[in-house]
Amino acid sequence: MTKLHEILAVEASKEKVAKKLADESVRTFNKENLFSGQVRRLVMLDTAESYLDGEEQVALTSTVDENLDYLMPALADYWDVVCQKDAANQAAAADIEIDGKTLIATLPATFLLGMETKLNNLRKLYEAIPTLAPGITWDTDEQQRPGVFKARNDIVSFKTEKDMEFKEASPATKEHPAQIAKLERTRNTGTFTTTKWSGMLTPLEKANRLTRLDKLLNAIKQARQRANSVKVENADVGRTFLDYINNG
Repeated sequence: MTKLHEILAVEASKEKVAKKLADESVRTFNKENLFSGQVRRLVMLDTAESYLDGEEQVALTSTVDENLDYLMPALADYWDVVCQKDAANQAAAADIEIDGKTLIATLPATFLLGMETKLNNLRKLYEAIPTLAPGITWDTDEQQRPGVFKARNDIVSFKTEKDMEFKEASPATKEHPAQIAKLERTRNTGTFTTTKWSGMLTPLEKANRLTRLDKLLNAIKQARQRANSVKVENADVGRTFLDYINNG
């Protein structure tokens, strides 16, 4: 008696062989000359030309049943494996266990296999989650909806304006007028106070969620392996089906 994971390992190869032989049979059936033979005899009416008497033979290469007999064992073998797999899948189930505790009991192996793909896709989403900007102290804002953080300290900056200041660089003389220097000056005209909020996760929380996701993913893989260790009953459905089709 084999186990389900052993059946799953050979199913694809048996399908490939059965399909290859079936395709070959279709191509062969399209060559009708392979299934026809004949003998063509010539007897001259004039005995004086009897030396021309003779025959041509075309040998019968194959029969339909010979081709089917070549295909049927591989096809029946593949069908039996599919039947064994589907029958075993009805009984193949396992519990999801994390840190020694059962999260969910008795999940089907086929569902567990599908969840591996789904959780791997979900992990890509969680990897893209943005986290709170570093260098800022963030506190949970109890006045906001859950998941909102507020920067502990406001950011203060100045509103500035530029103007021109004129100063005498050198006094006037009899020969030259006074030299005036033009100076650009920046002065503060107000203050900006910025209060920041964020709906991102802390880096620690993101890491914790990814850790739990990975633990669940590993638990599902282990459960699937346990489920696929279920014993598989032998099946002999393929030959029965084909015997009925070919022999009635």
